[in-house]
Amino acid sequence: MRILFSITSKLKWVGLFISVFSNALGIDRPYSSWIFYIVLIMFFIEPPALQSLYQLLGMLFLLITRRSNFPSKDNFISKVDYILPFNGKWTVINGGVDKNLSHSWSIYTQRYAYDFFILDDEGNTFDGDNKSLKSYFCYRKDIIAPADGVVVKAYDKHKDSYVDGKKAYCASQNMIGNNIVIKHCDNEYSAIAHIMPHSIMVNVGDTVKQGDVIAKCGNSGNTSQPHIHFQLQTGKSFFFSAGLPIAFSSIRAQEKTGYELIDKRPCIDNLQVIGDKSYIGRGLEVENIIG
Repeated sequence: MRILFSITSKLKWVGLFISVFSNALGIDRPYSSWIFYIVLIMFFIEPPALQSLYQLLGMLFLLITRRSNFPSKDNFISKVDYILPFNGKWTVINGGVDKNLSHSWSIYTQRYAYDFFILDDEGNTFDGDNKSLKSYFCYRKDIIAPADGVVVKAYDKHKDSYVDGKKAYCASQNMIGNNIVIKHCDNEYSAIAHIMPHSIMVNVGDTVKQGDVIAKCGNSGNTSQPHIHFQLQTGKSFFFSAGLPIAFSSIRAQEKTGYELIDKRPCIDNLQVIGDKSYIGRGLEVENIIG
């Protein structure tokens, strides 16, 4: 009887949420029915799988609210000058502003996201034991603020995930692991994920300057090895904000020697330079131009 009461109570809250959510956005019945089923499932599954449903619900929310009118390099011009969120030379493993290079084109929140690694010229990301985080070149490297802004999210209590250099693992209840979100201006927020546990050096409400060291690269969340996941988005939420294309300022980019040894995907038009801004993509070694 107690179990039945618990289920009934949950159904009541699901129904209330759907009613308010749908009416507020003017969502018609076919869409609201899908939302009902997704939210209902969310009440009865474990946290790791719940993250995937958050992502699906976020995609549906964006599809409904934007009516397929998503940002692109042709219709979006940033109000802010962004640099890369690290010092030194790193390689773009995933990411770009076109479908063929995109981190996750069909996932609207991560459409223009980037995964940055440090590679040697033989295509290696580590030296030594691939099961030891300390063997990876980018582990514990500084993460810097890509632009001036105010910290609106900062969490670093998730532990690093197991690593073997091949398969992705997730040791936390959050797929993005430890993360920082910075508001740079209205509708422009940067999000950095997979940060090392207990390494964040800023708090919510802090003002940061471009280039400030804010954390260390880690391997928390759903990840195959240490790297920096970086994206620009329209709002504070990682799951309910549309991704924005990033035109980086004051950077140097060139084809990475040995990249073809680890990734056979084509890297066509992975560098587009417009004035002093650069759109970068998979296969490039990139760095900030200091001074």
